[in-house]
Amino acid sequence: MPKKILIQGGSVVGGPSGPCDLLIEYDRIAAIAPSIAADDAEIVDAAGMLVAPGFVDTHRHIWQTGIRGVAADWSLVEYIRFIRLGYATAYRPEDVWISNYTGSLEALDAGITTVCDFCHIVRTPDHADAGLEGLSAAGIRAQFYYGFYDVPTDPPYFADHAARVAHARHFFDTRLAARTGGSLVSLGAALTEVNLISIEDSGNEIAVARDFDLPITAHTGTLSTPDSVSKLRRAGLLGPRMLHVHCNASSDDELKMIADSGGSLSVTPETELQMGMGIPVTNRALAVGLQPTLGIDIVSDYSGDMFAQMRIALQTARAVDNQKILDAGKMPATIGLKVADAFAFATINGARAIGLEDSIGSLEVGKQADIILVRQDGIHHAPRAEDPLASLVLQARPSDIDSVFVAGVARKRAGRLVGVDLEAVRAKAEASAEHLRAGFTRAIAEQSGGDATRSAYASELARATGETAR
Repeated sequence: MPKKILIQGGSVVGGPSGPCDLLIEYDRIAAIAPSIAADDAEIVDAAGMLVAPGFVDTHRHIWQTGIRGVAADWSLVEYIRFIRLGYATAYRPEDVWISNYTGSLEALDAGITTVCDFCHIVRTPDHADAGLEGLSAAGIRAQFYYGFYDVPTDPPYFADHAARVAHARHFFDTRLAARTGGSLVSLGAALTEVNLISIEDSGNEIAVARDFDLPITAHTGTLSTPDSVSKLRRAGLLGPRMLHVHCNASSDDELKMIADSGGSLSVTPETELQMGMGIPVTNRALAVGLQPTLGIDIVSDYSGDMFAQMRIALQTARAVDNQKILDAGKMPATIGLKVADAFAFATINGARAIGLEDSIGSLEVGKQADIILVRQDGIHHAPRAEDPLASLVLQARPSDIDSVFVAGVARKRAGRLVGVDLEAVRAKAEASAEHLRAGFTRAIAEQSGGDATRSAYASELARATGETAR
């Protein structure tokens, strides 16, 4: 990469008003000022563009990129049955690799520079390796969360939960030793949902992560786990560096427990609203001191861009606040949450939640140069919004992303991904999808034929629906 890059004449979100320059030296922001002299720098003309920190996606199952759109009309119960007991059974390591690679490119294309990959498709050790390698190949900043989930495999690769935990320990031991200080992909642990396994086994999963000083993430307060926070606390397992996802069924007291423990929260508003999880907990979280972050969750359902999640999260939270006033027979005189709040959910809050607030999430001298340039020359920007944040949060589209830099390296320029053979990627993704569709058909036929499903997800479905999972 060039030693210096001067982004010239853009409107820096959070910076000085009016046209401004931003200087990148190697992987960091070296200066932000109305005018910067740098004759030895590569010049990037950002006139008329917004210059902003890259988005931070705190919850995404990137392996599901290969089955894009299949969950468009599904509830959470259907998702469990058809994804975890269906499509997941067909994934080969090469399917995980191309999904993670393609999904990471999609994220970069939409201005997401950091992603938390909740990889619960670890059917075999090779599946874990493939997920990690797919992220690394794309050049995105990522946290790869190894999933302890019991993915149905016939015959089972891991004999029992203890064998899976042992592999996770080996995976972390060997991969951490091989990582370098300059690697953009770090490691973490994705827990099996509390109630699917014993609290002792949950403790064993958490112990592995803590032995290696790794961050932890978990689906919390959904489906069969409404009291999962309380259970973790009673067992002495609740603590910092734990990123809790969803929490729709969690009580206010449980949200306060997360805040008091030093944990964090990822809200995924689009899946939560569609799949019957409940109203996103944005308002309740803020009330107890939790700063919400945003996750895309699954492109097996909807689009992988952060603009949609910011808007849905913001307007849903506003509606919840407004309804309280309407129920009292009055009209809201003002709006509580602002566009700046939604922007924070998608940037600095996410960085803080994953322990990277000193490196990413805002444009400040000394921070990593994870930067997006957003065009404002489309008809949907005519005339341009006076407030840059209003333009970015409520007017912009993914197609407006002109350039994306991660650690000072251009991953997208002039509207196109850099160094990517898109046709070759598409061909591999389509071939993988064809294999996965055939595997799903077989899996559903086997379920309909009455074959017992080994996975604990069958019990989860039975608890959720009151029926025996097929």
